[in-house]
Amino acid sequence: MRHRLERVRAFRRATRSATSLWRRQLLGRGAPSSRPTPGGGGQRAPATAVGTRRSGAPNRGPPKANGEAVTTSLRVLSSGVDSLYVSFRGEVDESRLDELEVLKARAQEAGHPQVIGLGIERRALVQASGWGSYRYWLRSGDFDVFVGRGRSLPAVYSRLASSFIHEVGPHRAFAELKSLVQLAFQSEIAEALCSRVDIYADFQGWVPRPHDYERFVTRSRRNTSHVAIHHDGRQFTGFTFGRDAIVARLYDKGVEITHSGKDWMRTIWGDHLDPLKPIWRLEFQLRREVLAQCSLHEPEDALQKRQDLWTYATRWLSLRSPRLGERRTSWPVSNRWVQLSRVALGVPQSSLVRQRIRKREESVLIRGLAGYASSFAAVAGVNDLDVAMLLSRRRVGEYMDATGRDFRDLVLAKRERLV
Repeated sequence: MRHRLERVRAFRRATRSATSLWRRQLLGRGAPSSRPTPGGGGQRAPATAVGTRRSGAPNRGPPKANGEAVTTSLRVLSSGVDSLYVSFRGEVDESRLDELEVLKARAQEAGHPQVIGLGIERRALVQASGWGSYRYWLRSGDFDVFVGRGRSLPAVYSRLASSFIHEVGPHRAFAELKSLVQLAFQSEIAEALCSRVDIYADFQGWVPRPHDYERFVTRSRRNTSHVAIHHDGRQFTGFTFGRDAIVARLYDKGVEITHSGKDWMRTIWGDHLDPLKPIWRLEFQLRREVLAQCSLHEPEDALQKRQDLWTYATRWLSLRSPRLGERRTSWPVSNRWVQLSRVALGVPQSSLVRQRIRKREESVLIRGLAGYASSFAAVAGVNDLDVAMLLSRRRVGEYMDATGRDFRDLVLAKRERLV
């Protein structure tokens, strides 16, 4: 009996070993399974999880499907430039630096940002802290501007907000930023360099799964590739590939919007959106190192060559179709990826973006007001809304008198900070 049991166990071990070997041959060696990380964070994969190849010059055309029929199931909702980071060399006017120093000190003392005028009909908020190596940080709804005093970094570094780019278009957004920097900080701009550009495509018709992780290949310059798998609780939400010079993100845009509040994108998607299907985004972040390799130095060059950058990026990362007996890097490119690589990057924009943002901000305030009013009514022992608002008006007036403040002054101060 004992010998028979040992033979059965040996047979099972051999079967499991053969099955494991077959799976590695089919899906590629060393590919680990994905597991959700605590708290919804990303999981970093080992270096062997993704095949690596040295990047070459920008590619001349889209990937080929090696004879596979290209399907038409993908629906592209929007594509183009999502973010633009620009460095301005030169020197900042000394008087402006002194003004920023005073406003930063006031912001630290008051506990909230201070308003600064930046030319005609342009204002920003000077933050109480700097950003990285930059001493001053200015924010508005359209951009962030970082200003430094040293000479080791560009004098001004800026980021155009995605909402601003989608409201007026990337070319006009950069032109307005350049004009503002020259008017408010530098009498002459020596040079404007593109430090980073993010390009994207939003689509429906394909919902990536965690096991697709096994099928991705990157052309990394390093011997290792950084890969993260993301979850929101138990829900899979996407991947991140690479770091530093080039980063790719494939993620559930619908889930991201619920957390970030960027539902103004629905004005961009318009009638293309199928409300019953998930929305996913493929996004590439390209920094200065990659842009310089492509001979793209000025922001306008990067904007005009966004299609070439998309082709380059969709070759740097690709989704493959498994083929038995072949290495992962030899697998043919998936039809879905071929479709995504052929997306024509546009210039999506809508004048309704700002209106949508304001409407959402108002709805958040109304929800908060309703919560506070109902709580006050519960404490005061009333059920009627009109009575609750009448009582709250009286109590707020008493509070203002006791603190020596005027409600109108508070409103004006907060209205001034709406930049």
